[in-house]
Amino acid sequence: MSQFITESLQTPVNYEYDVAVAGGGTAGVVAALAAARNGAKTILIDRYGFLGGSMINGAGPLHSFFNLYKAFPGAEKIQVIRGIPDEIVTRMKERGGSPGHLEQDKGGNYDSVITLIDWEIFKEVIFEMMEEAGVKILLHTMVVGAVKEGNTVKGLIIEGKSGREAILAHAVIDTTGDADVAAFAGANFTKKHDTTSVGFPFGMTNVDMERLVKFLGEHDMINQIIRGDKGSDIDHVIRLGFELKKMPEFKEFMEENQMWGPLGASLHENNYTYINGVNLSCVDTTSTEALSQAEIILRRRAMALADRMVKYLPGFEKAYVSWTPVAVGVRYTRVVECEHDMTLDEIVNGQRFDDEVMLYGFHDCAPRIMIKDAKYYGIPYRAFLPKNVEGLLVAGRLITSDWSAHMSTRNTASCMAQGQAVGTAAALSAKAGVAPRDLDVQQLRETLRSQNVFLG
Repeated sequence: MSQFITESLQTPVNYEYDVAVAGGGTAGVVAALAAARNGAKTILIDRYGFLGGSMINGAGPLHSFFNLYKAFPGAEKIQVIRGIPDEIVTRMKERGGSPGHLEQDKGGNYDSVITLIDWEIFKEVIFEMMEEAGVKILLHTMVVGAVKEGNTVKGLIIEGKSGREAILAHAVIDTTGDADVAAFAGANFTKKHDTTSVGFPFGMTNVDMERLVKFLGEHDMINQIIRGDKGSDIDHVIRLGFELKKMPEFKEFMEENQMWGPLGASLHENNYTYINGVNLSCVDTTSTEALSQAEIILRRRAMALADRMVKYLPGFEKAYVSWTPVAVGVRYTRVVECEHDMTLDEIVNGQRFDDEVMLYGFHDCAPRIMIKDAKYYGIPYRAFLPKNVEGLLVAGRLITSDWSAHMSTRNTASCMAQGQAVGTAAALSAKAGVAPRDLDVQQLRETLRSQNVFLG
């Protein structure tokens, strides 16, 4: 039998803001910047000691600011994601933290252009941008509840080193990834963890990248590569993906341990900065026990793969693991039931909407699943409005219930653009004194256009 402890709590309201953003990850950082820049008094809460979430803790390259033009000969190259996300890349380039948008030399029918950023420089740059915009930041802080009046979200309950506190806000944005706020607020959701896997990327230093590429090329193992200038006289490999299962020393080992690829990136000389290919299926990361066990299993698998590469793969003889993520990379958990749910047909056919607030042109299953004819599709404002709950906007990997459609909308550049849309909407709704659901969508679209968001 379960035992329960009954508590009677008085929680101090220590913060009152126009907009509260829960989750400072891929969508949340852009949402907070957009809200503050549009005149809203904004607070941002994150559980880690840095901002960026999976964008700098598991996602690797940012997919994708451009349409998939290389898969369709003669198609026009179009930068679909602009606005604040592209401004972040520009700021990173100015600080020496990004080579910018790079065309693939091989693998352009998966993603024609990838965008890399140095994670440590990003952490500094994004704090600077938040300070410039006047965003209040609370780190090392968990959202543990929602403040509600009827069916309207009025704020958040948080816990950190200061204990339990409350934030009141006109509009709340849930960019937690796991839809924590929406769940606390009583929004309808489904759990989708049984349709996908969690991952655990890692990085290795002292990798002879040119020797590695030579070996892989001789054995027809490379499926993605970009060469470019990364400040080295001996190493020009920036993007590298290959089929390691073609080697007998790896095939059975990788299949038994749910490994693929790997696919990675290299920002510094002889440093395979990011190696993605270690997975574990069907993990409910909203469960403390399941998440804990996944961390242990995946870390063990990552280290085992690294050991095997050192033993068998030319170029790795002197390499060692130099980076692991602060948490497993989660693709799919709770999905909030919103006023519109994107479908695969809408995505691959480049569907457009009267109330669309962003466009996107990448699908993570390309070339098997592609947006036809190098098109892009719209995501309507309705897709960020939970049913039966007011005062709440959601964005990021917690929208889109169909796995095959989610494999597009959940990607980093999409989540960044979603963040700008909902952050702007929250600020405008606070300014007008209306619920996000009652906001004039055409005013929102005009504001986004004026702030360099591409809407066709």
